[in-house]
Amino acid sequence: MSDFFNSFQIDQLLKTIPGGIAKIAYDDILTIVYATDEFYCLIQNATDPVKANKSMALLRMVYSADIIYVTQQIAAQKNRTDKMFSLNFRTLKPDGGFKWVMITGNLTSEVYQSGDKVVPVYSCIAMDISDHMLKYKQLEQTYNNQRTISELSRELVFEYDIASDTLEFTELFREIFGKESKMSNLRSRLEKTKLIHPDELVAVNKIFTSMMAGKKQVRFELRLIGKDGMPCWYICYASIIFDENRNPSKICGKLSVMNMKKEKETAIKPQLDSLTKLCTKEATENLIMYAIGKQEAQSLSAMLLIEVRNNGAGNERMMAALGGDNVLVTIAGMLKARFRTTDIIGRIGMNEFLVYIKDLTSERIVLDYAEQLCKEVENIYGFQYTRNRISIDIGIAFQKGKHQEFQALLANAHTALTLAKKEVISSFEIFQDGI
Repeated sequence: MSDFFNSFQIDQLLKTIPGGIAKIAYDDILTIVYATDEFYCLIQNATDPVKANKSMALLRMVYSADIIYVTQQIAAQKNRTDKMFSLNFRTLKPDGGFKWVMITGNLTSEVYQSGDKVVPVYSCIAMDISDHMLKYKQLEQTYNNQRTISELSRELVFEYDIASDTLEFTELFREIFGKESKMSNLRSRLEKTKLIHPDELVAVNKIFTSMMAGKKQVRFELRLIGKDGMPCWYICYASIIFDENRNPSKICGKLSVMNMKKEKETAIKPQLDSLTKLCTKEATENLIMYAIGKQEAQSLSAMLLIEVRNNGAGNERMMAALGGDNVLVTIAGMLKARFRTTDIIGRIGMNEFLVYIKDLTSERIVLDYAEQLCKEVENIYGFQYTRNRISIDIGIAFQKGKHQEFQALLANAHTALTLAKKEVISSFEIFQDGI
């Protein structure tokens, strides 16, 4: 009597499971060895009703368009080591719509004779996951739409998995840089990559280290070398993604091209200096005044007043060719290579240059530029021409969060330049209030 009641209680308990249970043989067609009525009711095809009193092939219940998808899932089960079984698929409903079904199970000690093969049997449970899959498909569609928009705007979306040390870009990366869009061992490769311009490599490594140390979000500018060998300025936006335990899991972000952003052009058509091919004094001043007028309230900009000095001769000496190269032309080339295409660079005097840098993320970037320029000039001219030593002095004035007249900003840069000229070698100074 007790066995009868126990059996009755088990049957009642099984009926309370929404999707029912089944024993499924792991053969080529996933034979259903046993299943409850609830299981069959969940997976049955409206055009092919099943009977609970005979074995059926689970694959016959799968919507035809999902057969390959399910076959791939079955093949993937062979690599599992946890003795579990899982797959999901669609079936047709009586009204012609679709129903998403998920089946999960665990390996049993039973086996099933399938032709000349003996295959394992899994004890499984089925669930209707239609609502979950609908939301998932909507999210997937939204993601694909956003990804398409990013690619059309030429933005490079990326994701860095911290645990596997793997960085992956969208396929647009391969088109622009001619390299694989997925990179492993990023930590070791980042220090010596040729993809990032050498002048930005140290700063990028520092930023990466800061994010690994816990910095949640960053925004910075860098130059990347395209497959044509030419550098291009990008703005990088990146943010840490945390897992369910609040541990850093991934870094997601995007790279946006800076010099592809086009603003409405003004009537100003800059004239170029015949020697250096930089903007003339008048054109430089007009462009900077226009940029100052367009500057947003919270943006940061900088003006660099650069003077080339010949410590052993008059200014005309610098117009001559030293070692076969014109000094002013060489330094003008340094400026064009160093700064962005969106920056304003001009020659405003016999031996003076003026640079205006817009939309800066930090003052540190400008200081690095100035330091690198001084070192570059010293390396070229500091020791070769000891009698007529060539050096540069740079005066820097920053403009933060408010509009300042061009002449006032230039006066500040000139004050800083005067202080920089006290040094014998190439040097720079920053204007500070109260000087």
